[in-house]
Amino acid sequence: MHITAWKQSSLDGHTFVLPEMFFSHDNTSTFIYPTTAKFFSSDNDPVTVPAAATGAIFRLSGTVGRHTYLLIQFVRPTVWRITFDPRKRFASEYKDYNSRTVIMNTLTTLRAYLDEVEDVIWDTAVTDAGNYYSLQSLVYNTMNDHRNRHNGNVATELRIYKSSFRIEAVREVEETRPRGPREVSSSQSSKVVWSTPAGCLGYKTVGTTQNIIFAASKPGSARYMGFGEQGGQELLKKPTFMNYFNFDNMMYSSVYGIGPKDSREPLYHSEPYWLELGGLPGFKSQVSTFIDNYSQTLVDFLSTNPSEIKTAVRFGELQYFVFAGDTTEQLITHLTSIIGKSRLKPRYVLGHHQGSYGYDTRQRVLEVGHKYVLRDIPLDAIHIDVDIQDDYQTFTIDENGRFPRPVEMFSELRALGIVCSTNITPVINNMHAPSYQVQREGLERGYFIPDVRYNEYGNGPVPAEKVRYSCYEGSVKLTINPKHDMGQFPGASYDFASNYNSGKPFRGGVGYGGTLGAPGYYLDLNVKEVREYWGKQYEYLFAQGLEFVWQDMTTPAIAKEYGDLKGFPFRLMVSDDTWEAEDSGRPSKKPAIEIWALYSYNLHKATYEGLNNMPIRNNKRNFIIGRGSFAGQHRYAGLWTGDNASTWDHFQISICQVLALGISGNEITGADIGGFMPAYGHRHPQWADPELLIRWYCAYSLLPWFRNHYHGKPGMKIFQEPWAYTDYIKSNSRGFSARERSIWLAVEPVCRYYIKLRYSLLQLLYDAMFEHQFNGLPIARALVLTDDDVTLLQENDWCLGNEYMVRRDLLVCPVMQPGLESGNGREIYLPRSSSWYPFNLGINPAGRLPGRKLKRQVGGGDTFFVDAHISADHEWIHNVCPMYIREGAIIPQIAPRQSTTAKKVPNPVSIHFYPGDDVDRAYSMYLDDGASRSSAPRFPQQHLLNTYPNADLDPLANSEYREVLFRQQCTPSCAARTITMTVPHDGYGSERVKADIGEMMTFVIWHDPELVEFDAPRVEVLLPQREEGKVWEFEVKYLEEVAATKVRLPVDAAGGPGGRKGKVLVKVMYK
Repeated sequence: MHITAWKQSSLDGHTFVLPEMFFSHDNTSTFIYPTTAKFFSSDNDPVTVPAAATGAIFRLSGTVGRHTYLLIQFVRPTVWRITFDPRKRFASEYKDYNSRTVIMNTLTTLRAYLDEVEDVIWDTAVTDAGNYYSLQSLVYNTMNDHRNRHNGNVATELRIYKSSFRIEAVREVEETRPRGPREVSSSQSSKVVWSTPAGCLGYKTVGTTQNIIFAASKPGSARYMGFGEQGGQELLKKPTFMNYFNFDNMMYSSVYGIGPKDSREPLYHSEPYWLELGGLPGFKSQVSTFIDNYSQTLVDFLSTNPSEIKTAVRFGELQYFVFAGDTTEQLITHLTSIIGKSRLKPRYVLGHHQGSYGYDTRQRVLEVGHKYVLRDIPLDAIHIDVDIQDDYQTFTIDENGRFPRPVEMFSELRALGIVCSTNITPVINNMHAPSYQVQREGLERGYFIPDVRYNEYGNGPVPAEKVRYSCYEGSVKLTINPKHDMGQFPGASYDFASNYNSGKPFRGGVGYGGTLGAPGYYLDLNVKEVREYWGKQYEYLFAQGLEFVWQDMTTPAIAKEYGDLKGFPFRLMVSDDTWEAEDSGRPSKKPAIEIWALYSYNLHKATYEGLNNMPIRNNKRNFIIGRGSFAGQHRYAGLWTGDNASTWDHFQISICQVLALGISGNEITGADIGGFMPAYGHRHPQWADPELLIRWYCAYSLLPWFRNHYHGKPGMKIFQEPWAYTDYIKSNSRGFSARERSIWLAVEPVCRYYIKLRYSLLQLLYDAMFEHQFNGLPIARALVLTDDDVTLLQENDWCLGNEYMVRRDLLVCPVMQPGLESGNGREIYLPRSSSWYPFNLGINPAGRLPGRKLKRQVGGGDTFFVDAHISADHEWIHNVCPMYIREGAIIPQIAPRQSTTAKKVPNPVSIHFYPGDDVDRAYSMYLDDGASRSSAPRFPQQHLLNTYPNADLDPLANSEYREVLFRQQCTPSCAARTITMTVPHDGYGSERVKADIGEMMTFVIWHDPELVEFDAPRVEVLLPQREEGKVWEFEVKYLEEVAATKVRLPVDAAGGPGGRKGKVLVKVMYK
C-alpha cells in the first residue's frame, strides 16, 4: 500500500492562540464577513429541518465565498440562541440538539419541559418587515388563543436586517423614575435592548478548522460583570482580552508572567458568561450573554473597538445565548433553568475546612484534627491530598505504610465532628499491573483512551519524530520534544515513538512537584459505560469512611512533557460525548483541543453520579469540590479556583472571582484561604504573611467556600493553620518587631472569632444555599444584584470587588490592602437604596446579651473611612472586619459549635429583627437534617421526570424540611412594627425540629436607640389558639442595656403536629 509522505500545512488550526494575536487586524482582516441575509421557506420546513421549529434559518452572503446558514432560535420568550457553522452546506444540517451543558437533549424538548414548569404558552413566528425579517416570541393567555394564533403578545422581537447584516432585539420595557433612594415604575416603551454592529459575523478556514467571530454592540453607558474565573481585579470589567481554555495555570502567571490581575491568562475553569448592566438607563432592562463551546473561546472585550464585544470560537459551532429580562435576578434564574442549578449540598460544606499537600501520614492528619478541637477553633473537614494513596494509585489508601487502619482514623475524626475528602485525579498509574485493579480492568475492557492521533490532511498524522508539544511557563513559550523530554518522577521515561498513534493506551503522567508523581493512562470518561465504571471505584474509599471528594488535576492536568498546555496532546483523538451520539448509538471522536473542557466536565459528572448510585450513600447528599471544567459543572460539584499563592494580589481578585462565578449558577465557590503556593520573593515565603491570613479569613468568613489550603511539602510552607502562628512566634520571636509579634499573636484569636461568627450565622448561609434551589441565586451576591443604585455603575463602582452581600441584608466590607497602604482601615460605601446599621451581633447569641447596642443608623449613599486595625482585644475584635445590616433586616443566629456534624444537644435559634423606616421584609428559614437528599424541595414538576428523565431534578427529593416564614413591617419613621411567623411548609416534623433547635426560639427585636431613649417600647404577643385546656408559654423581656426586646416562644407556635398551622403576631409600639 502506498502512503503519501506527511506534509505540514502552512495553516495549522489545532494550536493554542493568544487573543491579542487572534483579534489583531492582520488576522481578522482575512475573515469573510457576510453582508446580506435572506429567508427561504424551503430552509425552514420544520418537518425536514426540526431546528427551524423553534426559530428560523437565514442564508448569509457576502462579496466573496458561497452563502452560509445562520440559525436563530428562541429558548424562552426572552432568551435566544444564535448558532453558526460555516461548514454546513444545507439548512437541514442544523440539528435541534443542545450541548451537554444544557439540561435537555434538544431545544424542542427543553422548551416543552420549561413551558410546563413555568406554565407559559408561547410560540415563535417570522415575518418579512421590509428592511428586515422579524423573528418574534409570542406569549398567549390560553391554549385556544395559541391554536388560533390569536391575541399573542410579543415578548421579544429579533430584527435580522437584510442588507448591512446585523441583528437587533426589541422589547417592551418599563421606565423607572427615581423617588429619593427608591425607584418606582411608570410607563412602558419599546426599546432596542441588544444589538450587533453591521458585519457582526465573520469566519475563516484555518487548516481543517473554522474560526468564527461574532460581535455585539456596547450601549454607551453599559458596564459588564461576570466572565467566570477571569472576573479579575475589578468586578466591572475594563477593556481587555480573555482566553477561555482550561489550563493548569499555577499562580495565574504562566502565559504572560504578570500575575493574577492580568485577565488575559487562561485559567482552570471556563465560564464565558457575563451580565450587561445599565445599558438602558432609566429602564428595567438587563441583558446577559453565554458562549457554549468546550474548546478555546476568545473574547475581545472593548479592546480593539471600545463599542464592541467580540467573541471567537476556534472549533465547532458558535452557540451564542442572549438573555433579556427586567432584573439581574431574572437573568440568573433564566440561565440556571437552562444549564441547571446546584444540587442541595450537605450542611458541613458551609463549615470551616483545612487541607494541605503535606498531611502525609495518619498521625499528622489526626494531630491536625485534635489540635483544632483543643484550640477551640471550629472545623468541619480535613482534605487529604494524594499523600494517602499507595504509590499514587488513584482510589487506593496506603494501608501498609503511612495510613494504616483508615477506618479507625476516619472514625476518630468523625467523633471530633470532622469529615474527610481525598484528592482524586484522573490518572491511572500504569506501573503496577496486574496488582492494581483499575489499571488491569481498564486494559481488559478497553476503557483507556487509545493513542490515536488526528489524521488532519488525510495523509497520516504528524510523524512521531516531528511531534512537538507546547506549553507556557513564566511567560515563556516552551517547545517540547516528547521523544527526548521526560518528566522527573519514577517511570517517566518510555519509548514515545513505539506508543505514538499505535492504538495502545495513551501514556501520560502527572507531576506533583519535583520527583513526585506517576505515569499513567486515562479512562475515556466521555463514554457513558466508562463513566459508570469510574463512579463505582469510589466504593472502597467510602467504605473506609471518606465523606466527599476533592477532584483535582481536572483538565486533565498532565505533566508538560506528555501533552499540550499540560493537558492532552491537541491532536489526540478522544470520544465526543454528544446527545446526538447517545440517541443514535454512533459515537464519534474528535481531536482533544476541539472539545477541550468536555473531559473534565464528564469527570465531575462521573464522580457525582457514581456516588449517588452507591448503595452505602443511599439518600445522602454528595459533594465534590472540583478545580475546573466548564459552565454547568455546578450541577455536579463546587468549584475552587486553583493553585493561587500567598500574595495580596491573589487575595484581592478572589472576591471578584466568587461574585463573578456566582451569577452563573456556581453556588459553592472560592479560593484557597491564605494561598496555596508560597509568595516567592517575599521576606518569609515559608508561611503566609500573618496580616494577609487574618484579612483573608475575615473576608471569607461569610463567603460560601471556606477552606484553608496550602502546599506543605519540604521547601514550601511549614504551616498555615491559625493556631500554628501562635506556636511558632512564641518559640521564634527574635528578629520580629513588637508590631510584627502582635500581628502574629492576633492570628489565632482573630481567626477563631470570625470562624465562630461564621458558625453562628450558618443558618443564614444555609438558608441562602437552600433558596438557590428555587431561584438559582448565589449565597454571596454582588451589590448590583441586591441594590438599585445607579452610582454602583458609576462613581461608586470601586466598592463592588471588595464588598459583598450575604443573601440580601448583611453587607461585608473586608479590608483588602496591607496596613501600610490602607491605614489599617478602609473606605466604605453603603448602597443608597437603604439605610444601614453597623453589625452588632457577637458569637454568643445564647448569652445574657444577644449582641451590642445598635449604633446610630447610617444613611444609604454615604462613603466614609472606618478604622479596622488588627487587634485581638475582645472589645475591638469585632471591628477587624466591618459589616453592616440593612434596615428592616431579619437575621437568624445560632450558637457556634465545634462542627456541624458533631453529636450535639439542640442548638436554639435566635431571629434578629432590625428597625427600619417604612419597610416590609420577609425571610424564609429552612430547617432539615442537612444531609439527606429527601429533604431537598420536591417541586410540583417532579412528576415530569417520567416524561423528561434528564430534567434538572433529584428523584429522591421529597420536601422533608420545614420552612418558617418571618415577616416584618415597619411604619414610616418606624413608629410601629409588626412581626409575624408562619410555617408555609412542614415536611420535617415537630420532633425533629425540636431535636435540632429545642422547644423554644427567641425573637430579638432591636430598637433604634433614639426611639427608646426615654421609654421602653410596648410589645404585644399574640399566639394562635392551642388545643383545648392548654396555653402557649412565652416570655417577653426588655434589655435596656442593649436596647433590645427578647421574646421567647415555642417553635411549634405557628405550626406543629398534625400539620396544624397558625400565625404568631408580635406588635411593637413606640411612644
